This record gives sequence, structure tokens and C-alpha cells, in this order.
Amino acid sequence: MKKGRLKDRITIERYSEIGKDTLNQPIVDWTVFTRAWAETFYGNGGEQRAAAQTDATQAASFEMQSNAKTRSVSVGDRVAFANGKWDIRSIAPIGRDGIKINAVRQVP
Repeated sequence: MKKGRLKDRITIERYSEIGKDTLNQPIVDWTVFTRAWAETFYGNGGEQRAAAQTDATQAASFEMQSNAKTRSVSVGDRVAFANGKWDIRSIAPIGRDGIKINAVRQVP
């Protein structure tokens, strides 16, 4: 994977405990897990046409360098990119040095 193609800065967020309330119950919220440079590929034309409809989804793939953090990303995490929150649907290795995340977001 060539680093020169990785031009988009994405944030991977994880739903995790951020503290306790007055009753000692956990408070959970999305927090930054890691940031990475990625190359973004949007879904095909059919998905983009569907994105113009009310309550549609838009698909994208994010390809990035493999490291300890990116290898530990799971489908319970999400990607913050382009003013949207992308729900991770699948994660796959790309050769020995890359990771590909397939995700979707709701389009208002």
C-alpha cells in the first residue's frame, strides 16, 4: 500500500465508558480510538443514486496502513469522516500492510 495515496484523515471512534454517574453507573459515549490517513472510495452509482432518497444510506470503503490500532478495529466501532458518522460493516486485510473498512452512513 502506497502512503502517497492516503489523503483523507479519518477518525475511528469506539463506544466506551467515560466515567460514572452519581449512582456509580457507567457513562458511555463515542470516544476517539485512533486517527489514520486513508484513501476513500465511495459506493457505485446505484448506491449514490439511492443516497439522494430520503433515509437512504451511502457506502464507502476506507483503505489505510495496517498497524496495531487499525488491526484491532471492530464492527462495533465507527468512522467519523466528511461530516458524517459511518457504521462499520466489515473489515478485511489488504495484503500484508493494509486494512480495508467497508462502512455506510445515513443520508439525511
